Amino acid sequence: MAAFAFRASCAVHAVVVAVLAGTVPDRVPLHFGADLQVDRTGSRTELLLAVGLAGLLLAAVFGGLARAMGGVRLDLVNVPHERYWKTPEHEGELRRRVRTDVLVVGAAALFLLAGESALVGVAAVSGRGLSVWSVVLLVGFLAGLAGWATWLATRRYRPPRD
Repeated sequence: MAAFAFRASCAVHAVVVAVLAGTVPDRVPLHFGADLQVDRTGSRTELLLAVGLAGLLLAAVFGGLARAMGGVRLDLVNVPHERYWKTPEHEGELRRRVRTDVLVVGAAALFLLAGESALVGVAAVSGRGLSVWSVVLLVGFLAGLAGWATWLATRRYRPPRD
C-alpha cells in the first residue's frame, strides 16, 4: 500500500506540473508573504523548473532511501527497542517497516508539494494571493507528520508481547 501511495503521489505531482505548464500565464507568483499576497513574481519556466525539480528530488531521495533499506547496515538505523529489532530473526520485518515508513513520508511530502503547486497555479491564473487552503494544507501535513512520528516512536516499533 505504501509503494502504491508513493507511486500515486509521483503521478499526481507530474500531472500538476503538466497542468501548470498548460494553464499558467507567462508571469507567475513565485513567493508569497505571511499575508499570502504575492511579493515576488517570475517566469512560468522558473516556476515549472522549481516545482518539477523539487518533485524529482523528493521522489529520488525517498525512493532511493526506500530501495536502499534492503541492504543498508542496520547499525545505521535508529529504531526503538534495538535489541529486539536488530536480531537476525527480526531484521526482515524491520527493513520492511522502515521502507514502508520512508515511502509514506515521501508520499505525503510529494502530495503536499503537488497541492501547494496547484494552489500557486490557481493564484497565478486568478491574479490573487495564495488561498488560505495553502495554510490548511501545510498545517495538516505538519500535524500528520507529528502524529506519524509519535506513532512510530510509541507504538509501531514496540515489540509484540509473547
